[in-house]
Amino acid sequence: MNYLAISILFSSVLLGGLIVHWVNVSQKTLRMLLSFSGAFLLTLAFTKIIPEIFSTSDNQWLGYFVLLGFFIQIIMEYFSKGLDHGHSHGHDDHNAESYLGINPYGLFIAISLHAFFEGMPFSGHFHGHEHVDNLLLLGIVIHKIPIAIVIMSLFLGAGYSKGKSFLYLIIFALTAPMGSLVSYLGGNYFTDIESYYRIIMALVVGIFFHIATVILYEGDKGHKFNIFKFLVVLFGIFIALIVSNLH
Repeated sequence: MNYLAISILFSSVLLGGLIVHWVNVSQKTLRMLLSFSGAFLLTLAFTKIIPEIFSTSDNQWLGYFVLLGFFIQIIMEYFSKGLDHGHSHGHDDHNAESYLGINPYGLFIAISLHAFFEGMPFSGHFHGHEHVDNLLLLGIVIHKIPIAIVIMSLFLGAGYSKGKSFLYLIIFALTAPMGSLVSYLGGNYFTDIESYYRIIMALVVGIFFHIATVILYEGDKGHKFNIFKFLVVLFGIFIALIVSNLH
């Protein structure tokens, strides 16, 4: 097991929850953070993860798993209402209670499943892919912190106590490590661990494709062009390119 990666995934969620208590994060700032994370993830997917999983000529079948991951995220979003990529689709803080009232259990299960899949690449089985895994970990952390801010703000806005809100947040934080554990146990049944790794990464890429495109193209009301958001996206791409080429 990659205990360091698991600890970082867990801690990033708690950090996002604590930020809500330390800083008043505006919706505009949150949207910019999400735009940065979306651009960062998409750049990593195109420049590092996809070339890694499709590096041999007999892996074209992995495209089906990318597509599967994309549609898994669509299904999860039906229950999460976009919370797993930081959007509430028109619901503001004053309406948080009615938002949760749609189906709080389905919503929580959906965002937890999303985090579960994110944790699967970090089972520790996949030696030789450390550079890509480290980049993926960085991208997920950058993505998780603003999502944790949204989740914590939503629970508090719905009238939940700080203790109960943190309890839910801790449960959510544990789902990525659970994904790593299940992936680790599942890997013991595969003789071809390389194909196992590529399948998992293909699913994660498909999920990221959906998340990143929604963040980048549905973040502004009326789909209006926002020059500041565009610059943030370019900055996210630029930082991802720099980081991904560091050895």
